[in-house]
Amino acid sequence: MTERPRKRRWPWILGVLAGLALLAGWWLDRQLEPARLANTVLSRLGAATGLELSFEGEPDYALRPEPRLLLPGFQARVPGAAAPMFKAARVEVSLPWDTIWGGDDVVITRIELERPQLDLDALLAWLDSRPPSDAPFELPTLTDGLVVTEGLVVADGWRAEAVSLALPALRPGEPATLSLSATWRRDALEVPLEGKLVLEQAGLASPLQVDAGGRLRSGASLDLAWALYLQGSVDARDRPLRLLAEELHFNGESPLPVVDGSAKAGFGEELELQVRGELQEWPADWPALPAPLDPATALPFEFAYAGPNDFSAPLQLDLRQGGTRFEGETALPELLAWLDTPTASPLPPLLGRLEAPALEVEGVQLEGVVIEIIEDEVTDAAPEDGE
Repeated sequence: MTERPRKRRWPWILGVLAGLALLAGWWLDRQLEPARLANTVLSRLGAATGLELSFEGEPDYALRPEPRLLLPGFQARVPGAAAPMFKAARVEVSLPWDTIWGGDDVVITRIELERPQLDLDALLAWLDSRPPSDAPFELPTLTDGLVVTEGLVVADGWRAEAVSLALPALRPGEPATLSLSATWRRDALEVPLEGKLVLEQAGLASPLQVDAGGRLRSGASLDLAWALYLQGSVDARDRPLRLLAEELHFNGESPLPVVDGSAKAGFGEELELQVRGELQEWPADWPALPAPLDPATALPFEFAYAGPNDFSAPLQLDLRQGGTRFEGETALPELLAWLDTPTASPLPPLLGRLEAPALEVEGVQLEGVVIEIIEDEVTDAAPEDGE
């Protein structure tokens, strides 16, 4: 008996595989169609942040070495707001496949922002409007970090231009180092700066270290170097955002002071700031101190501010040395204008009260001295004991 030849099955198997490959290719192409992929990613990020995320224009993507999405005209908007809280000319997001297919964790490889703009007042108002029980947002994991170029931050009365940020990596609970540079402006005041911010454990609350420096410029004659170092903690779990500097060092070129101390601040719709420490020496360009006050001796002080973020409200100041004490206030715009005017009055624009057990003024010995400065007028009161 002659055996019937077996039917060759491999053409059928190849046909099935080819069909599956075409179906998989169609499905993959559909999933990775730029607009669809962009909406998938922004939907996940929007759910994590509670913001409306969108783009204008034609997005693009690449698959090597992993999915990379390019978004033109990116915007982040508080739900219901007329204007975006944040926008960028171009956003590039690289992310792993797990994030695309719906992994539980928000993991992103890298984010690059080109010419981003942030409305800080809108951001702070949004944070203040959220229920106290809500965290502002959930930090994503950035395995290859964040890069920002040519950024702009706008607030009421001031702006930060040419903002550049570089964050090598961000993993919640792990250390993170942010390098930054920017130019802060308010009217004629210009403060170019650069520095590093180190979080001990990335998150909404963490020990913090800041090391920064730059220049303070105003008009044609004021151009001073400064440096700042602080070590403390930051807490953004509630409103307003709180900063505590357990160790603070500020070193400025005269007439800026040299200060060691501590500070605490609250950043919300208004700024709250308290600084306590020692003025290490009396700046050479400040008005000379009368004897027996010693310009080379550290001068304990307290400084407080509560008001708009542009420092337009009065600054409260308390200085002491021995039995001598000054309590008063000044406004930063007027103080900077005084520093920038060579022909200005020898006294800074201060209001307040000076009390001293004894002073020597132009060779005259005074005891029980009380000096009140009111509306640019200096009144020397008679000694309290009548001497």
